[in-house]
Amino acid sequence: MSGDDGGGRRSALHDLLNPKSIVIVGLSPRAGSTGRRILDNLRRFDFGGAVYGVHPGGRDVDAVTVYRSLADVPDTPTVALICTPSDTVAGLVEQAGEKGCRGVVVYASGFEETAGGAARAERLRELAGRYDMSLVGPNCMGVFNPGRGLWLTGGDFGTDLRPGPVAVVSQSGSGCILLAASGRLGLSYVVSSGNETVTGMADYLDHFVEDPDVRAVGIVVEGLGDADGVMAAVRKGHERGVAVVALKVGRTELGARNVASHTGAIAGDARAFEAFCRRAGIVTVTDFDELTEALVALSTLRTAPAGDRVAFLGLSGGELGVVADVADGRVNLARLSAGTRDEVAAILPDFATIANPLDGTGQLVGEPERFGRLAAAVAADDGVDLLAVVLDAPPSLGGRLAASYTRLLATLPGVRERSGTPVVVLSNYGGGLHPFAASALAGSDIPVVHGTRAGMAAIAAVTTVAARRPELAAEDDGPVVLGGTPVESLRAVRRALDASPAGQVPHDVLADLATRYGLPLPRRAAAASVGDAVAAAASIGFPVVLKTASPKVVHKSDVGGVAVGPSTPSEARDAYEAVTSSVARHLGEPAPQVTVEEMVTGGVEAFVGCVLDPVFGPLLALGTGGTLVELQPDPALSLLPVSAEDVRALVAETPLERLFAGYRGADPADADAFVDLVVRVGRLAADLREAAVEIDLNPVAVLPRGRGVRVLDLRIVRPSLTR
Repeated sequence: MSGDDGGGRRSALHDLLNPKSIVIVGLSPRAGSTGRRILDNLRRFDFGGAVYGVHPGGRDVDAVTVYRSLADVPDTPTVALICTPSDTVAGLVEQAGEKGCRGVVVYASGFEETAGGAARAERLRELAGRYDMSLVGPNCMGVFNPGRGLWLTGGDFGTDLRPGPVAVVSQSGSGCILLAASGRLGLSYVVSSGNETVTGMADYLDHFVEDPDVRAVGIVVEGLGDADGVMAAVRKGHERGVAVVALKVGRTELGARNVASHTGAIAGDARAFEAFCRRAGIVTVTDFDELTEALVALSTLRTAPAGDRVAFLGLSGGELGVVADVADGRVNLARLSAGTRDEVAAILPDFATIANPLDGTGQLVGEPERFGRLAAAVAADDGVDLLAVVLDAPPSLGGRLAASYTRLLATLPGVRERSGTPVVVLSNYGGGLHPFAASALAGSDIPVVHGTRAGMAAIAAVTTVAARRPELAAEDDGPVVLGGTPVESLRAVRRALDASPAGQVPHDVLADLATRYGLPLPRRAAAASVGDAVAAAASIGFPVVLKTASPKVVHKSDVGGVAVGPSTPSEARDAYEAVTSSVARHLGEPAPQVTVEEMVTGGVEAFVGCVLDPVFGPLLALGTGGTLVELQPDPALSLLPVSAEDVRALVAETPLERLFAGYRGADPADADAFVDLVVRVGRLAADLREAAVEIDLNPVAVLPRGRGVRVLDLRIVRPSLTR
């Protein structure tokens, strides 16, 4: 958002979301017009401030005085709602700024999302900055707050919306409709942010997390314009106990095209977005059902679990089997202690199996007291952070069973209070609860989440937030650089790139950086003739590897630019001739320069790389390397900086974890040395951020345990020249 400083931006947005007076620009008596619908909503929900209208006709509407221009309005409205076509918007925003309005809402489309709208959008940014105003939209449905009678929208979201601790900001207007009209959420703010030309996701989040009435925020994201601002706001939310849940739109190529045609947002790489969310502590979900249930759980629980260990308790073995299937890989199942197992065994019939998930058997359906003791025993276990009770009572359930389930559920608030362990009820049926059953938990902090998959996503959201908050307190500064400073490294790379027509950093600079950052390269020597190559190989010691040193070659093996294993002077001579002639054929010109390297054998070949993402900044990637790199097209990604713990988690996402452990009888690899290397590469990438380069280490030989690693190929290039 444009403006003088963060304080000014926050103040303007606060005024927009808490206006004392409103002017509807484009207010006409025509039924169904945007301005008239907004006025109807303000009246229906008893907005307490003054309302004015502006229209060239100057005809009053429903007892609201309508002026012919903004300048004629006698007061200074807090917010101007501009309900006119896109080609009139900039002039009206300027008039609002001159009038002293603190914010504007622009509903019209025809800005970034259209071929000719970029100039209009830039004009809005300039005006908002000049007058220090917030601006919602354009191409949006506006803002509403059910608890304060604030309806800066013409949308019809129903009449039974209830206030509550959930805030929503969605770049999709229909996303606001779905979440608000679901009937599942108590809402504090709902913002249809549209193109976010001026006021963006980071601004809304920063406001929401500072509101003491907000406990959870849901965001529907098509593209991010201020990733650093979002990161800072979410981190602030964690400090205040406010969780953020994100649904990313445009995770596929087709989805990304739809986003571009909708709001003009850059959908970005979905996997980069996931990496960003992990670092920020944002919970991600895959659809609106999961988003809704996650927000229900996070906003209802008034005490977060101490960790992520979940115990499931139900009365149907079949349903618990489904729960176990869906929980696998998403939720950390708690281990019941020996004492708890003994206590549970004394409560259950002899044929029951003591496990997690725990089947209390159908015998307990009619025995609420016994069921309550069972739930209490599990909740009191020191190894259980969250108790998830699996009970479903569909709305059309017969009266007798509904009454039985109601009595079972009614025991849970007491269990929750006595044990101190948070409790969630999971209904495998996604269509709601019988009214009797739902009433049993009314007023408690025990959420009921609907649907096995969506409900499991909600449980995972709760435990993920609980587990991540302590991890976000501090970040590792990275390893000590062995020589020089980040500024010196940056200058050296910039000089080398400026001097290189191919946009590649030459070997001498790479070797210096490798020494500074502790990146172990093999011994090597340059050669420009067959005689030099043979002499270099003898000096290094056979066997060796010959590689083309042509700066015009990006992937050496693709052009026959690598010869592995010459073990005699004769073989070194033949390898030189083969490499240089093959590269010359591909380039159409002589390529006599080669590098002769120590041959490193054994171990696991890995890949480490860094790219500069236009939205999220430096991204680190790792996975299998060498000839196996193409077998893993989606390497593990992380934002920088990375700690050793971060790197181990990334390795666990790739085949490297199994390879490092000693796959098919191979010696275990030096995984710790690889982790240390990756942390150092991350530090190098962070230091070179301003140079906007890509760093590529492929392959990295991870040798048997205790022998370290070797970087067999290191490249630093300008990315535009490799696309």
